[in-house]
Amino acid sequence: MKNVKKALIMLFILFLFAGLTISCFADNNLSMTLSLDRNEAAIADNIRMVVKISGTRSSDSWPSINGLELFDVVQQGTSSRVEIINTKFSSAIEYNYMIQPKEEGTYKIGPARLTIDGKTITSNTENLTIKKTDRSSGVNRGEIFLNASLSSKEIYIEEQAVYTLKLYYQVSVKDVSLSLPEVKHLAFKQIEKPSEYQSVYNGKNYQVLEVRYILLSSKEGNYSINPARINLTVMQARRGSGFGIFDDPFFSMTAGITKSVASNPIELKVLPLPKKERPSDFTGMIGTFDIKSSLEPAKIKKGESATLTVVIEGHGNAKFIPDLHVPAQQYLKVYADRPVLEESVDSDGIKGSKTLKWALAPEKEGQYEIPPLRVSFFDTQKKQYRTIETLPSQLSVLPGEKETLNSSIMLPDNERIKNAAKKEVKQIGYDILPVHDSIKDLTNSSSMQNRVPLSCFVLIAPCLVFLLIYLGLKFGGKSQKAIAAVRTKKAAGNIIRKCGKGKISSNDMLFELRNYLNKRLGLDLGLLTAYEAEKILKSNGVRSETADMFRDIVLKLEGEVYTGRGNEICVLAEKISEVIKKVEKEIR
Repeated sequence: MKNVKKALIMLFILFLFAGLTISCFADNNLSMTLSLDRNEAAIADNIRMVVKISGTRSSDSWPSINGLELFDVVQQGTSSRVEIINTKFSSAIEYNYMIQPKEEGTYKIGPARLTIDGKTITSNTENLTIKKTDRSSGVNRGEIFLNASLSSKEIYIEEQAVYTLKLYYQVSVKDVSLSLPEVKHLAFKQIEKPSEYQSVYNGKNYQVLEVRYILLSSKEGNYSINPARINLTVMQARRGSGFGIFDDPFFSMTAGITKSVASNPIELKVLPLPKKERPSDFTGMIGTFDIKSSLEPAKIKKGESATLTVVIEGHGNAKFIPDLHVPAQQYLKVYADRPVLEESVDSDGIKGSKTLKWALAPEKEGQYEIPPLRVSFFDTQKKQYRTIETLPSQLSVLPGEKETLNSSIMLPDNERIKNAAKKEVKQIGYDILPVHDSIKDLTNSSSMQNRVPLSCFVLIAPCLVFLLIYLGLKFGGKSQKAIAAVRTKKAAGNIIRKCGKGKISSNDMLFELRNYLNKRLGLDLGLLTAYEAEKILKSNGVRSETADMFRDIVLKLEGEVYTGRGNEICVLAEKISEVIKKVEKEIR
């Protein structure tokens, strides 16, 4: 018994500790979202609405919600949730509603508001379109049937239409499978998960299973969309033989009957795009789109770069959004980044966005104006062509810090050899003979005889040294030139060998190209631009076509560096090797 009490006490302490731990890690950031199970419904339909508050597990009151004046609202309780993922605690409470419209029209539901601990939080809003109730001609369609409808029966090529299937049933069903009609030049794409709700059709209550698709056409013409078909199992009660206690309904069993239900056929007309007033830059974009741009930073120093970003987004065929181009300007280099196209699906259909970026690198201080960028598309709402454009941007460039170059580093090898030779001081001999201060040194004949050869050598040595210096300067200069020439010829081999390895980055490749020109032509240019390289090559006998190829390669490499991909492996290595070989053949 004592052990049980100890276990209960330990369990209580454990739960208390867990509660305190959760309270310590609780997320105090409150947020609220409002959601509907669908954005289109009939007057007789029930729409499920959920208001979710993240950051708390309880509240003393229900939220107040705008836009529900023409709806019957039924509160269906609350639910709370607690999650701990990677030691991060999150909690939420959901308020569930069932709303039913009284009139047809388009409504703005929300925002929802609630005050918790003195802080008022607000949700988003949702649009809800209410249409007339589906009605038949008084014919009883039975306890289960399938209805198909289109948001518009007349559309343009590549325009999106919403194809909706509703399964009405008054019995228990399972194993539901759908077969869509197959029509050439028409494509179906599901845009959201199936939803279930209650509705009224021809005065009778039904449970409804709804699924929606985007229908896209690639060719004009009149189309007959065949019926869709749903296969399912209808559950029915099965009784006994009429004898015994098993005849009681309580003991009745259920049996499934396989059934196939077909929808109504639909006619669709696809129109060609109008040729009148079609813009010259129209690329096939159809839908509703918007454009926006930003320039960051708008003020820089010479030697720095800014980023221009343009985003085109909307509902429609975003794959036709073109790649825009920033016009070239004097003293302003423009490097385009790779465009990023993203597509997704929401309740309104397929939407997409394209992000385009450019690195702007000014070569001179001053004011630069980036003109508006334009794109044209066919607006499916207004049924006409439209052109949208960005706002002009201003780039201010201030004077940068003065560049200091280390002359010993930037000089070619042959110049560094010359400078080294000029600075080096060597001891080549003595210009003063020994001084004798005693007559004894002259009286020893044998001594004099031994010193005669030495004296002769001392007298001849200056002449020999002078001769050696002269020959060294004459032939040594030629050898230095020969060494420089050999190194010049090796410049091409070095860069070709590095290209062959295929592991050099764009940043290093750009440095190697500039270093190659400096060594090959004996230049002293640390910051060599693409157009300067083109001009220098042409002035040294290289054909215009080859020089242009060299210039384009440098521009592409600069683009990789300015757009943040300078450390990636250079993909132009093979082409660079070919261009260097052409330069070597043509250069004088």
